[in-house]
Amino acid sequence: MRSSILLVVLAVACGGTRPTGPGSGPARTDALAERFPLARLGDRALCDQLLARAEEDYAVTVDAEPRARRKVIVSDLHLGPGTTDPRFSGIEDFYADAEWAAFLEREGARGPIDLIIAGDFVEFWQLAVALGALPRVDDRAQPPAGAVLGADQAFAAAAIELVIAAHPGVFRALGRLLDGGDHRVIVIAGNHDADLLWPKVQLAMARAVAARDPARLVFVQSAAYQHAGTYVAHGHAYDAANRFATGHAPFGRDRDGRCRLQTSWGEVFVDRFYTETERQIRFIDNLYPESAAILWAVRDNPDAARDLGAAVRALDMLRAAQSRGLNRDAVGAVLQGVLGVPGARGGGPGSAREVLDHVTDRLTRGDRSAEALAAAMMRLTYDPELAQLQRGLVAAARALPDVPAALRALGGIDPGALSTLQATLFGDALETAARDLIDARDVDVVVLGHTHSVGGLVKRIAGRTHAGHYANTGSWISVASVPELRARGIGWDRLSLADRALFPSKMTAVIVAYEDGEPLPPVVQNAGAPMH
Repeated sequence: MRSSILLVVLAVACGGTRPTGPGSGPARTDALAERFPLARLGDRALCDQLLARAEEDYAVTVDAEPRARRKVIVSDLHLGPGTTDPRFSGIEDFYADAEWAAFLEREGARGPIDLIIAGDFVEFWQLAVALGALPRVDDRAQPPAGAVLGADQAFAAAAIELVIAAHPGVFRALGRLLDGGDHRVIVIAGNHDADLLWPKVQLAMARAVAARDPARLVFVQSAAYQHAGTYVAHGHAYDAANRFATGHAPFGRDRDGRCRLQTSWGEVFVDRFYTETERQIRFIDNLYPESAAILWAVRDNPDAARDLGAAVRALDMLRAAQSRGLNRDAVGAVLQGVLGVPGARGGGPGSAREVLDHVTDRLTRGDRSAEALAAAMMRLTYDPELAQLQRGLVAAARALPDVPAALRALGGIDPGALSTLQATLFGDALETAARDLIDARDVDVVVLGHTHSVGGLVKRIAGRTHAGHYANTGSWISVASVPELRARGIGWDRLSLADRALFPSKMTAVIVAYEDGEPLPPVVQNAGAPMH
């Protein structure tokens, strides 16, 4: 097993009772702030600390906690700024505040738990777009070399206050859970909420949770978390389009000396293309996979003005991504989606050679999926349905900059073919990563999120040395499967977020119970209560 990593809990402070008197507020705030010493640092000193983080210390947090509580693992709530401010029109995706509180109460009543929030708890990316907090990739403040940089701590501190104000019950429910028994809440940052790594954001969240024993609120400073035979991460590290250049410390300093988070192709996509598209098609990110949803919109619900605007934004996005390897990441993501390749040590493939090397390695080391992979590659070449998909994408690319012609080419593609290509033929990059992690980390269970897999999943997988289980946490936002909707004969004109039969919230959690300190096979739980 690789060397253990120090569990950095910049969480919270001494226990005691909640403040009740009028004069107790400042003292409580000061006591809590003492547990976040980095929050007191100026920008330059803070950046010095964050950039000094070494991979061997911050790649994985190995928790030394002796007790193996039942783990309740969730991800992808995407808490936003609410619906009242017109600046944020179309951004909010979380409407299950009451159901969240009931879920925590129910799970806490079943006995001691570690609630693990495995990334994308908060939707910082779209808030950054709406507030103009992202510097362009060609901005003069961008450093001359290294990773492209995004938003800073000042933005994140303001954004988390907006989210807390919009969803106070979500945070209060976490406090009630922590006060109600021998429970912990463990928070792992994802790609949409890497801002949770900023110390001022952690302090603000700890204040909102307001637990009597705030040391039970744990902010994982690493890219992943491991405890009692279970490994948990968000999963974006295995996605070429959404990984950070430095996953264990995704920060950088711009030309003006300001500390910022790194950005990725995915965030550029959200900035230049996705947010405005979602304002026009509110349920676009409630369809899975989203690529198939966009093609469905173009094909079955053509809107010249909307589609032309989307195409212009897409071109602008592509131009923005020509520098600093972002375009390479996008190409790598396409290869990854086709071949299910996570990339070495979590960094997605950047070239055809890397993909070929990975596939060759899988074949030569006796990977049990090698035969299926070889058959899938043959189908990509000869299957008429997939050939039509390939021809459509190539035709659309060749048609540019003739946008109407490109849209016509895309309109001829069956949107279900994309999900068929990825899910049915070539498997899942996160599953491949989980198989490698079972061996590399010597764990029995690997839990990832990120993909919004409808209803989550659990799958037994075999590594080189032993077998284990891979689980995906799905999402708490309302998600419908494009292939399933189309198989049921649901047309685009029938889609409405208000129809919970079409867009149910699965409220998915992965449960890992223990017997004699060893993890049992994980179970997917879908609360599935209708949202109000």
